[in-house]
Amino acid sequence: MSTLHIFSKPLNYYSANQLENLISLDDRVLLLGDACFASKQFKQFSDALLVLEEDAHVRAIKLSHNETPISYNEFVALTLTSTQLITW
Repeated sequence: MSTLHIFSKPLNYYSANQLENLISLDDRVLLLGDACFASKQFKQFSDALLVLEEDAHVRAIKLSHNETPISYNEFVALTLTSTQLITW
């Protein structure tokens, strides 16, 4: 199991340099809220980003092939199966 990193704001809100050292390759990165707009910026942390499907839909964001949409039920399941949760 891995750490689930949950982002709700675009990457420029955070210090990207610090994040590089805190997110490992086997961690999962989930984008929700306005972070969905900045998925290309978050690619540096994970090849396969998770995006909350409803938030992307409400913001009329089309997901690319390497972005996985997840439902609220899948989001809850991820929180239960992850070793650690970090909400940024």
